[in-house]
Amino acid sequence: MTLKMDNFLSFAIVNGFFIGLLLSFLKFDEPEMIVAWTLISTIGFYLITLVSVSLFVCFINNQETHSKRISYNATLEEYIQEFDKREKIANKIRGFLRTMEKTMREEEKEEYTNKISKSRKEQTNAKDF
Repeated sequence: MTLKMDNFLSFAIVNGFFIGLLLSFLKFDEPEMIVAWTLISTIGFYLITLVSVSLFVCFINNQETHSKRISYNATLEEYIQEFDKREKIANKIRGFLRTMEKTMREEEKEEYTNKISKSRKEQTNAKDF
């Protein structure tokens, strides 16, 4: 089990507090000085640990992003190719639908012209009687 960043920071603060408390008890007799130096040592441990964790995370994240970038680019290229394939299929379907609409319009025009020609023939036949 690895120690997470927040847990490591908390662990270092607690260690700084107790080390500062121990050293201030050994060095000073006044309670004010004991509290002051305990706080100073705790803040010192906190700052040192915070800088250490920040640098660690900075270096680790740079390496991870650089190594992951290659796999991300490969995955994105696969997605781009898949989108291109799907776009071609969609264009073929769209073209098919356009030709179907065109043929239906032509059939409707033929039916309309046939109806008109039939009605004209009927009218001429009616006039002939």
